Amino acid sequence: MEAITVAIEAAHKAGEVILRHFRLPQEVHLKGPADLTTQVDQEAEEVIVHTIREALPDHEFLGEEGHTACYNAENLWVIDPLDGTRNYSLGIPWFCVSIALAVKGRAVLGVVYDPVRGETFYAEAGKGAYLNGKEMHCAQKTDMERAVAAVGFLPARHEENPGLALPMLIRLYPMIEATRIMGAAALNLAYVACGRVDISFHDRVSAWDILAGALLIEEARGVATDFAGQPITTASRNIIGASNAAFHKQVLHVAQEVLRGRPCSPIAITSHIGSQADH
Repeated sequence: MEAITVAIEAAHKAGEVILRHFRLPQEVHLKGPADLTTQVDQEAEEVIVHTIREALPDHEFLGEEGHTACYNAENLWVIDPLDGTRNYSLGIPWFCVSIALAVKGRAVLGVVYDPVRGETFYAEAGKGAYLNGKEMHCAQKTDMERAVAAVGFLPARHEENPGLALPMLIRLYPMIEATRIMGAAALNLAYVACGRVDISFHDRVSAWDILAGALLIEEARGVATDFAGQPITTASRNIIGASNAAFHKQVLHVAQEVLRGRPCSPIAITSHIGSQADH
C-alpha cells in the first residue's frame, strides 16, 4: 500500500474517534501554559500510529501526544492527532488531523483532514495537491488589498510567546482586506492551499502543526517558509504561507521588520532562526 493511502486511512480513522466524542463531556488537561490535551488527542494519535505501523513497521513517529524520535530520521511520521484542541474542547467545529511523512527533515507527503466537513487535503512532493481527489491550487489574487490572512499566535501571558505575529498583523492590517483568527494552524495552511484564504502566519509552532500544511501550499503553487525565509523542516518553529511569491515577500518583509525592531530575547532569536539546530 502506498504511503499516501496509508496516511489518508490513518487520518480518517482518527477523525472517527474525534467525532465520536465531540461535544461530549471529557477531561481537559494542561500539558503546559495554555497547552491543552484531552483523552481524545491521545486516543487519536494511537490510532494513527497503529494504522501506519501495521503497513510501514520500520518507520518512526513524532507526535504531539508523546511519540518521540530524531527530527532528522530517514522516515519520520510527524503527527498532530487533533490540531485545534481548545476549539474542540469548547464545542467549536474548527479542528483537524494533520499527518506528514518527513525524510531527513523535509516533508514528502502531507494530509490534513477536517472530519466535521469531510474534507481531506493531501499532497506528495512533486505530485500536486488535492482536496477530496480533485486537484487544488492557491488563489490567483495579485492585489494585496484583496488578500485574506488567517493568523495564529500564543496567548499574551504564555512564557514561549515570541510576540511577533501580533505586531506583524498590526502592520499588515492596513494592507489587506480581512483577517481570520481560527485556532488551528494546519487547517489555516490547508485553506491557503485550496484558495480560501491567501496568507497564513504563525510565530510559535511545532513541526506537527505546520509540516503537512506547508507541503500542501507548495504543491498548490504557493510559497511556505519560516520567518527567516528558509524552507519548512521538522526543526521549523514559525511559518509564513502565501498563495504567491509577491504576498509572501511582503509578509516576510514585515516579519523581518518586526524582528529588527524588538529586543532580541532568547525566544525571539529562536523564533527567528526556526530552531535550525540539530535535535
